[in-house]
Amino acid sequence: MPEDSKQQKKENTGLKTFPVPFSLGEIKGNIVNNPSKASKEQIIKKALDFHSQGNVSEAAEYYQYFINQGFQDFRVFSNYGLLLRDLGKLPEAELLTRKAIEIKPDYAFTHYNMGNIMLDLDKLQEAELSTRKAIELEPDFALAYNNLGIILRDLGKLKKAELSTRKAIDLEPGIALSHNNLGTILRDLGKLKEAELSTRKAIDLKPDFADAYFNLSLIELLKGDYESGLKHYEFRAKRKKYITIHSNPNIQKVEDRKLKSKEKILVVSEQAPGDVIFHMRYLLPLKKQGVDVSFCAPKKLHSLIKDSGIHPNPLSPEECTLVTEGEWIPLLSLLKYFKVSPNNPVINTPYLSTTETLKDKWRKILSNEKRPIIGINWQGSKKLDETFYKGRSIPLEKFSKLLEKNDIRFLSFQKGFGSEQMEECTFKDHFVSCQKQIDEIWDYSETAAIIEGCDLIITNDCSIGPLSAGMGKKVWLMLKKIPFWTWGLEGESTFWYPSMRLFRQKELDNWDEVMERVSIELQKQN
Repeated sequence: MPEDSKQQKKENTGLKTFPVPFSLGEIKGNIVNNPSKASKEQIIKKALDFHSQGNVSEAAEYYQYFINQGFQDFRVFSNYGLLLRDLGKLPEAELLTRKAIEIKPDYAFTHYNMGNIMLDLDKLQEAELSTRKAIELEPDFALAYNNLGIILRDLGKLKKAELSTRKAIDLEPGIALSHNNLGTILRDLGKLKEAELSTRKAIDLKPDFADAYFNLSLIELLKGDYESGLKHYEFRAKRKKYITIHSNPNIQKVEDRKLKSKEKILVVSEQAPGDVIFHMRYLLPLKKQGVDVSFCAPKKLHSLIKDSGIHPNPLSPEECTLVTEGEWIPLLSLLKYFKVSPNNPVINTPYLSTTETLKDKWRKILSNEKRPIIGINWQGSKKLDETFYKGRSIPLEKFSKLLEKNDIRFLSFQKGFGSEQMEECTFKDHFVSCQKQIDEIWDYSETAAIIEGCDLIITNDCSIGPLSAGMGKKVWLMLKKIPFWTWGLEGESTFWYPSMRLFRQKELDNWDEVMERVSIELQKQN
């Protein structure tokens, strides 16, 4: 909601020609068309009224008119910035909000808005400074304490994040958002019982709170409650952020029902490549039911999909929008459809493969390498590492522990972000001689052929894990203390992949201890 104040200042804004970020059309209404009949205060009130009513276009017209006339009022700049942030126009929102702070530097809500913008821009240090400034100006600002908790969590300061969020709840116990955020922080801290209580409190306060239901699903799934967890996991599609469905079909979505033989169903992939690789196995039992399945997935996965026999002709996200027959279902919703659980994996036998031609190619290339060859990966995508799955990646240098008592050769599968660590790695001479050739391979099906040539895969939680284990390859997966929900909270084995062994952190962020155990187990293999 826009804020208001009776205090204004009169200086020239210096922004008479500030660009309109979207087409506003012809400005309408007597107040705007004939400013001589309307005071600045009336213009502001009209803008704030439209903004409060959710009439974005009309509010923007009045805000923009005010600025173009060279008028100045911190409410206009602050609220226009708020409006543009909601539209995802972050650079414009930042510029306007900074102007509002320049006009009135002692207004807490504008600093709070700036903190939100900086958070959206992933500028966490600046977000923290702005949010702390808001709290300094207004010590009882509950929403600012809540946002500070979010920022501190993203910075990896979980205990401080918990304290800040609890302060927000103490100040205003009825804000569902704060209870939900506390639940997320407590989950990251491994306090699952408290996390669930906080998340359910958020739902009690706001029964249609999709983010809270989604967060509840992650807690339930971690605990092994797949029946309730997969039901609540469907709320992912109703969230405002992190919607990563790879296409938006123009046909109807499947309701909660049994699919019929010969019925046309389009399965649309979602989330990261590793998630697609992990879950596309469920197209196989779906086809066994006689369902006429089409599959939409990113093009970079198409060769693997075809070579594995998952689908002979996958569609690109663009082609997916042209489908006019049948209904569609998100890929991960097949888990709920098949009632997947630790006691009912449905399919956990190898389901991925590559061509004999590619396997022969890499068998010959790797035949001259010293054995055993250990394929490694240490870094996930930058975006997930900085947000949803912070702490899953491992500094490459930590792998040096494995070389202390083991005569092995490394083969890196790392691509893109994280691969720069190879440049200053102290054990570069322990990688296979064909590493530069491997670095040029981005195709998943050819990567599968390289995996075939390794004796063991040791990796952090990224796409190399399910790709290797999906082929039946021996995989050692190293997990942060509170891992992604698929891996649960305990045990060295997983019902998803019989060939996979889990090495879990015993202490938050302590990879040295994990590497020590992996090294000991490697010695037993030799």
